[in-house]
Amino acid sequence: MLFGSTPFDATTSEAEWAEIEENARTVTRAGWWIDQRSSEPEDLTELLRAATGADRPTENPFF
Repeated sequence: MLFGSTPFDATTSEAEWAEIEENARTVTRAGWWIDQRSSEPEDLTELLRAATGADRPTENPFF
């Protein structure tokens, strides 16, 4: 599980969490999250930065 009970919460500053949350909100492709399920929690920030535009759609495909 990507966000299991790890010391990730305890070692992350408010500013780091703000960056993580900002980047995480933009990744809306469920497959990206599934692909990252075996990743280490400490790699999350780097993985979110590396997410491509395909993982961050800007238009609703159902309209």
